[in-house]
Amino acid sequence: MKYDIQVKDHAARPALVIKGKVKIEQAGEAIGGNIGAVGSHLKKSGLQPAGAPFTRTYQFADGVLEFESGFPLAEPAKSQGDLVATELPKAQVATTVHVGDQATSENAYNALHAWMKANGKQPAGAPWEVYLADDRMEIFFPVR
Repeated sequence: MKYDIQVKDHAARPALVIKGKVKIEQAGEAIGGNIGAVGSHLKKSGLQPAGAPFTRTYQFADGVLEFESGFPLAEPAKSQGDLVATELPKAQVATTVHVGDQATSENAYNALHAWMKANGKQPAGAPWEVYLADDRMEIFFPVR
C-alpha cells in the first residue's frame, strides 16, 4: 500500500485514557478492553467523546508494548482510579491513513519513518493511532 503522508498542525486536545503494558500478542485485547472501559465511564458520567478512540504508544521493545488508550474530550476530565486525564499535544505531526488489518499497520509506521528521514524531520513525541473504522486508522507522529 502506498501511503499519502501530510504534515499538519495538531491542536492540543484533552483526553481520558487507561494505560497498559502488555506483550504484543495481548495488545489487541488490552487496547479494546481499555477503550471499552473508558467509553463506559464516559457514558455513565454523561461526558461526550470529541472524536474516535485512540491509542498512543510510548514504547515497543522486546515484544512488550507500553501504551495508553481512550478518547479525546471537548473538556478536560479528572483522573479517577485507572482512568487518567491527559492531553493529545499541540504539535506539528506527520500523518497518514492505514487501511487494512491492525497487524499490517507496521507498514504505515515504516513509511512515516522513511518520510521523516527523507524530509529531515525527527520524531518529537509519542505517536498515536485514531481508529476511524475496524479496518481504517489515522496515525499521527509528532515531528520537529
